[in-house]
Amino acid sequence: MPLLHIRVSNNDENITISKELRAQKMTLVRSTIFKNSAAGQSYRGSLFFDLDFFNGFEYISNLNDNFVMSPISDDNASTLQTYQMNQDFNSENIKQSFNVKTFLRDNLGNFVPAPFDPSGNAAGQIVYIDLFFQINELYNYSSY
Repeated sequence: MPLLHIRVSNNDENITISKELRAQKMTLVRSTIFKNSAAGQSYRGSLFFDLDFFNGFEYISNLNDNFVMSPISDDNASTLQTYQMNQDFNSENIKQSFNVKTFLRDNLGNFVPAPFDPSGNAAGQIVYIDLFFQINELYNYSSY
């Protein structure tokens, strides 16, 4: 099965992929998080992703959001974290360019932008996140 790989290195990032994908079933199969190992940031166990190709009906929660969720550990020894997942979704068409926003919940329960530092120097902050979605088909649009 084909995979859609999304690397996120900012809490509000525009992503460009090599081709547009038609609406289809997709499964989040893995989340890999690389962060600075020094203490300094609490994630409270979860990251939340707002992927703009989801139209708002894929996920129902008492948190009143439509965010895809991934675990994250606050353990300082957990610099590279990989989580095998099995979250099924139906997406709208995925254009070649789309936006991903990444949040955590603060101590009051509010969604706030997750802290990223692509240089890897800031204590406890995220360097990058890789999201892997299994998709049903890759279409060759030039042949239609």
